[in-house]
Amino acid sequence: MGYSGGGRGSALISRAPAAAKDLFAAAPAKSVTTGKAVLAVVAIAAAVTVGLLRQPGPGALNTIWAEDGSIFYAEAVDKGPWAALTTSYAGYFHAVPRLLAAIASVFPPSAAATVLAAGAALIVALLALLVYVTSAAHLSSTVARVVVSALVVVVPVAQDEVLNSVANFHWYGLYVLFWVFLWSPRSRIGQVVAVATVLLVATSDILVLAYVPLALFRFFHKEEGRLGKILGGALALGLVVQLIGLATGSSERELDPNPVRAAVGYLLRAVPAPLIGQRWLGHQIGARWVALAAVAWLLVAVAFVVALRGLTRPAWVLAGAAVIQSAALYVLPVVLSGVAAPRYAVAPALLVVVALVALLQPRPGNAVPLYVLAGFLAVIALINLRIDNPRAHGPAWDAELDKARATCVAGATAAIPIAPVETPPWLVQVTCEKLN
Repeated sequence: MGYSGGGRGSALISRAPAAAKDLFAAAPAKSVTTGKAVLAVVAIAAAVTVGLLRQPGPGALNTIWAEDGSIFYAEAVDKGPWAALTTSYAGYFHAVPRLLAAIASVFPPSAAATVLAAGAALIVALLALLVYVTSAAHLSSTVARVVVSALVVVVPVAQDEVLNSVANFHWYGLYVLFWVFLWSPRSRIGQVVAVATVLLVATSDILVLAYVPLALFRFFHKEEGRLGKILGGALALGLVVQLIGLATGSSERELDPNPVRAAVGYLLRAVPAPLIGQRWLGHQIGARWVALAAVAWLLVAVAFVVALRGLTRPAWVLAGAAVIQSAALYVLPVVLSGVAAPRYAVAPALLVVVALVALLQPRPGNAVPLYVLAGFLAVIALINLRIDNPRAHGPAWDAELDKARATCVAGATAAIPIAPVETPPWLVQVTCEKLN
């Protein structure tokens, strides 16, 4: 079911109360057929393949990224899966990365890189499928649903940190939470998936704080049923877990609140990111970056004008909610840390696309604006599909593992270097007994 948006800005205020009811619209009743199930499996397999192939160099299956190995995998091997799961890192808990690392720890060390990367890619693929399903109540166009879900797999920003990394699962999860909090599935399975998703993301990242307003809005919405209250409870439970982590763990992160940097970063990073991509933007803000950001904002303005002139059937409430949540997800970590890391733009950038797609929902017989946007984003995604990043420079896990085994002695601990190559190096500390 799509939003019944209008074409003129003068009618927005009068339509707002009715449109607000559609924010948590019930999912359309659709049966799961064998054909749809097969198509879903094919889509997941394709998404996993694309995700893994995005990593140049030795490849995702033969490299391990930073915290994936030095923290989550190493502690799962050393402490055991359960002890590692209940250990906080950097001041909070990471349920999904810990679970994926626990699975990797069951396999021989030679398979660690493959299991970690494949697990991360599979999670991203499943999240993309979940977005496709949850967006059905809000986007009537199949093309629109494909755009907002496929971009999870081919997100054109922060490839140097988030590709096939279990530690960075939460940047995708934060985006998916937006759709889950708007989702009103009819089936019991869908409701269980919604609650489980909120709980898993919330116990993996304290930044779910940014969803408290949306969760409260749904919780107290007069027409909201039991599911909204359960989702709010799941979010609250996850936040309690994270507060326990802050109280009992240790964090090396220094708070440096900087609202100006957050606002500037959103204007120059989060909004241009999905429309320009990392390859052209680069890593350092300069004159070229600002010029490209201006181009991105011009494209946003064009989409807004097209919607205002009635050339599309805009879903104004969805667009507004996406913009507000996008800004909140970017501003929160930047204000707290004072740092505008590229990975902070992943979820906000995806929500910027949601807003644009919502503005360009097709009128009957006129889907050209949406198709133009979809084609443009496809080109940007293709240009940014494989770009050089620190993980591309190794080291290769199999080669380093062979070196460690050759020098390992009984009772000692091997220190295996992993990506990125830095000083001091990222190392996986494993006892020689477990290594062999």
